[in-house]
Amino acid sequence: MVDSVIDKFGRRVEQRVLTKEPLSSYTSFHIGGPAEYLYTPCGEEDLVCALRAARAFKMPTTVIGNGTNVLVSDRGVEGLVVRLMETSLQPVMEKGLVLARAPMPLSSLLDFAMSQDLSGLEYLVSIPGTVGGAIFMNAGSFSQAISTHLAYVEVLDPNLEYVMKKHEDVDFDYRYSEFQESGAIILGAAFDLEAGDGATIRSTAARIRSEKHAKQSWEHPNAGSIFTNPPTTYAGKLIEEAGCKGLQVGQAQVSGKHANFIVNLGGATAFDVTRLMDIVVQRVYARFNVRLSPEIRLLGDFS
Repeated sequence: MVDSVIDKFGRRVEQRVLTKEPLSSYTSFHIGGPAEYLYTPCGEEDLVCALRAARAFKMPTTVIGNGTNVLVSDRGVEGLVVRLMETSLQPVMEKGLVLARAPMPLSSLLDFAMSQDLSGLEYLVSIPGTVGGAIFMNAGSFSQAISTHLAYVEVLDPNLEYVMKKHEDVDFDYRYSEFQESGAIILGAAFDLEAGDGATIRSTAARIRSEKHAKQSWEHPNAGSIFTNPPTTYAGKLIEEAGCKGLQVGQAQVSGKHANFIVNLGGATAFDVTRLMDIVVQRVYARFNVRLSPEIRLLGDFS
């Protein structure tokens, strides 16, 4: 079947269609079974070509960025997994806006903004992943979110048509964007940032980076915060006070440094992580009558 799929994609992309590729190599958790087909497009024309091919074969399609906020099933993911990640992309300035493409590393956007003495994105320092992934999750920290300075976003709608949506026409909330439900695929975005003092901007970014590295777990593979914060408190605080720090299932462990991180001590499975998540949810609910909700995306069959 792969030859038929490649014919639909076009022979020029043959070397970038991988079959039964372990997704553990493409996630920050280092966990996950194989993708039936894994494809990294080279530009948006290739992306549309791949999506049309998958649709022609009635193949399910999953889009990921740099795999930093996902947990992939041990069984893997059926159909086509499209990985939008291009480290060579760089932002540009146009009519006072900073333009960035979705597969671009988020760090490239932040570095560019700081090099131009533009303020507004400093709080995103040390958040891994891509620009598209950050918009998809409405990523942020310190009570700020990437959507705050978003001018517009470019997407492929469910019909694979190009659409530009202004910020005010997109539904954003805490760790939520409408793209998590709409089926639209983020292509790029424009940011309206504020001119500031370069030294102050870089000093603020350095302080935030230092605070994050002091509090968060970087020693072992992880996917960042596992649960969203409840409205009036922090998930990590509840998890710690419920006595879950250091709790372990298999090789998955609630971090002793930040209770809202689960780390892979080496060889952890998705089953280990989800079982540990269930135990944490149960203990927090029993102690505080608060039911935690996952922030990470679960990809594949977890039944």
